[in-house]
Amino acid sequence: MDHAARLVLNLVALGVAVIFHEQMHARVAWWLGDPTGKNDRRLSWNPIHHIDPFMTILLPIVLYFGSGGRFVFGGAKPVMINPMNFRNPSLGMCLSAAAGPFSNFFLAAGGFLLCVTLFHLSPKMLMVESVITWHGYFLGTFVFLNLFLGAFNILPLPGLDGSRILRHFLPRPLQASLDAIEPFALFITMIAVMFGAAKILGPLHRLLYLSFYGATGEEFTHALFKGLFR
Repeated sequence: MDHAARLVLNLVALGVAVIFHEQMHARVAWWLGDPTGKNDRRLSWNPIHHIDPFMTILLPIVLYFGSGGRFVFGGAKPVMINPMNFRNPSLGMCLSAAAGPFSNFFLAAGGFLLCVTLFHLSPKMLMVESVITWHGYFLGTFVFLNLFLGAFNILPLPGLDGSRILRHFLPRPLQASLDAIEPFALFITMIAVMFGAAKILGPLHRLLYLSFYGATGEEFTHALFKGLFR
């Protein structure tokens, strides 16, 4: 599989993961009484409605080239939510925030089950002569990206979904402290990631490897991870 094909499959997998994540923020908020995200067309599958010129395009490009390819950070356009439309504003924000990362965990689980099912029913669709096919590469990438996005976004860092989930369970003085640093959330989180905060997700690689190993065996797991992380 050439580099261009891998890039296309990566972008498709990432696009589905991110758009579904943003949709679920808006959808759960809508179910709880706030139609702001729905009215902003954040339930759409059209990527244009989820692209933020700065977060999605400019910032990742500047960081990538500025760091010589060693660091990149970005995100989709934030889903606007008006907590005053919820019966319980704090709980509504917590549930709306949680919907994003948990939707990625759902997609990761679904992708894993589909990959394992196909392996047992039609293994040649995923691997031929110990080399991963594009079907196998896509499903492996899809599972990994969704697992990573869900786990990363649930970290309790300012601006991430985890901080909004945590806020609901904190006493009011600490809630006020989180609210006070919200305008600097992007800068704080970006600095934290630059200095290794994302390394806490390192065990995910091992967890994923062991999961595939247990469900499909050594040969396929080795071929899959060799294809994904070469």
